[in-house]
Amino acid sequence: MSAVLSSYAGVPAKVAARVGRPAVGAAVAAVFTLLALATGSIDQSDSTLVVMGFDPDRAQLITSLVIGGIAASLAVVATDKFGQAVWLGLAVFGTLFGATFVAETGAAQQANGSNGSFDPGGWLLSLLTLFVIGGVAAWAGAALGGSLRPSLLDAGRAVVATVRSVTSERRADWRAARKPVALALVLALLVVTVPVFGDMVNMSPDARMLDGGPAPQRLVAADSGSLPPTDAPAASDPPSASASMSDGPSGTPGSDQRPWLAWRPTGRGKIVSATLPAPWAGGAAEQIMVYLPPGYDAGSLRYPVIYETGQQPPLWTSAANTRTSMDTMIDAGTIPATVMAFASLWGGPYNDSACANSFDRKELMDTFMAVTLPKWVDSHYRTIARPAARATIGMSESGYCAPMLALRHPDEFGAAISFSGYYAAGVGNPTSWMPFNHDPALISAYSSDALAAKLPASRRDGLYFVFSAKPDQPFYGSQAATFDGVLTREGYEHVYIKSTLPHGWGQVRAEYGTALKLWAARLAATGALS
Repeated sequence: MSAVLSSYAGVPAKVAARVGRPAVGAAVAAVFTLLALATGSIDQSDSTLVVMGFDPDRAQLITSLVIGGIAASLAVVATDKFGQAVWLGLAVFGTLFGATFVAETGAAQQANGSNGSFDPGGWLLSLLTLFVIGGVAAWAGAALGGSLRPSLLDAGRAVVATVRSVTSERRADWRAARKPVALALVLALLVVTVPVFGDMVNMSPDARMLDGGPAPQRLVAADSGSLPPTDAPAASDPPSASASMSDGPSGTPGSDQRPWLAWRPTGRGKIVSATLPAPWAGGAAEQIMVYLPPGYDAGSLRYPVIYETGQQPPLWTSAANTRTSMDTMIDAGTIPATVMAFASLWGGPYNDSACANSFDRKELMDTFMAVTLPKWVDSHYRTIARPAARATIGMSESGYCAPMLALRHPDEFGAAISFSGYYAAGVGNPTSWMPFNHDPALISAYSSDALAAKLPASRRDGLYFVFSAKPDQPFYGSQAATFDGVLTREGYEHVYIKSTLPHGWGQVRAEYGTALKLWAARLAATGALS
């Protein structure tokens, strides 16, 4: 047995001798990069950085630098060739960020003078800077890998020695196994804690403190008022007609009646996924994810739908505990059982799509979000297929999209919920202007402030807005105040939630339940569920 182990232990050296260390290093770097892509780690990093305030291009730049550095680190561990590892890390960085740089180059070349003109010298300087910074990141990664390599090799030798002693029936030297055991424990701790640390930095230090299933039934009475009797209709029974409700201050529905208590389900919802043709030129597919509420699989009840306009469920679930919140509020009768559909804003030629149909028609995100997606959801799931039972929701950039889509498409949506969003097109980040090409008419056509003032009065009664912001926070506070003023002047029903928390997922977590309760009351007030 020891002979077998010896032969296996020599395999890496034999392979390296046969195909060369450069090939081994290249294979290690390539496999790691492909795994990062296949597992969604790169997309998740990009999304996290965007939520933290970076625009999509900068997020991709940072992620590409990190992945390049890690690839260089792994390559030097595998081959002990420092220089080759640096070049491999630089190559990985260039591969990942290359498409974005090409797109930025194309946008700069299309500059028409009003926003500057293309500068070949500046382009060359930018390319040189990326080369140098990519090399520095790869060098740092290779240096780290080189410092770890001796310890990793020692641990490997100790494992081989321990296994040999066991298989040869000699007394095992367990002291030799202390290094590999300690290394394994460190790696396990890193695997467990690094993702949690990422959530703590990106969202909130208590991001992992809240989890679990629906609220215990003994707590329901404190939130849902009078509960249905024990012989209440099952989830498959049709809902009763909703009662008329008066409006409270600022358009807030003021009644406490909840017709959905008669068919309140229990349990947990589930998330399913599908792919649709991508709404941009040259795209293969857009991944769609749908939250189906507790009780969906039983009976024939139809449900209202909330359309999330920016990120996928994993981010909302980890950042704002959304899935558990939905399950809990539905089980408690706080809101009706509701379907949620999620689609990503990113993936097309414009990294900041602004949920718009771009000026050059290369990306048709507005049509996809407001027409294609609702039709697809209605055809595949049991929904209440009318505007009064549909809402949009989003945070930050998607918080810009949510009210804009509702105002552009009042025949599709009846409500919009925006957490720390903005309400003018082209202002979210340095690349927000790109889908509009600085065209004032196009920018106005995608700005909620302008749309709210232009929409015919006869269409305004069907729309309802809930939005939150920290009033004294720069940019987001003033954006919310302006939007509040426009909605008040134009006579829209709306609620401005003045949060004590700044822009970020903490605000979503704090205001999510309040916002959905307001929307649910609106559903009851308008009879949308009957």
